[in-house]
Amino acid sequence: MKIHDYESVFKAAADPTRVRILKVLEGGEMCVCQVIAILSLGQSTVSKHLFLLRAAGLIKDRRDRKWVHYSLNPGSDSPFAARMLRNLRGWLNDDPVIAKDRERAAMARAVGPLAICERNMTLPARRRPAAKR
Repeated sequence: MKIHDYESVFKAAADPTRVRILKVLEGGEMCVCQVIAILSLGQSTVSKHLFLLRAAGLIKDRRDRKWVHYSLNPGSDSPFAARMLRNLRGWLNDDPVIAKDRERAAMARAVGPLAICERNMTLPARRRPAAKR
């Protein structure tokens, strides 16, 4: 264990957008296009965040044809990453931004990566209940 490993995990986890990504991935593996749609950020921005999280050992990726799927990496070689993921699971669960991201993540999982890619990395509009007459 080196201080550099400690630093990379804590720097990665210090950014609010990267924490949002980690909290979304607590629900399971997701395609990068789903993460982009959930966060409503540009592809290059999300890719940079994913790169930093992966470099810190917090997430791992898996290629499936044209898609890249990301998931948490609880078995990381870094004890700092593993501990951070365990601790983060109990943090921020009542935060409104995290709650909204989880709702959007549920929709992204239901729609699937193919449909999201076809929609240019966006989720379908939320349907509002019909007005009562």
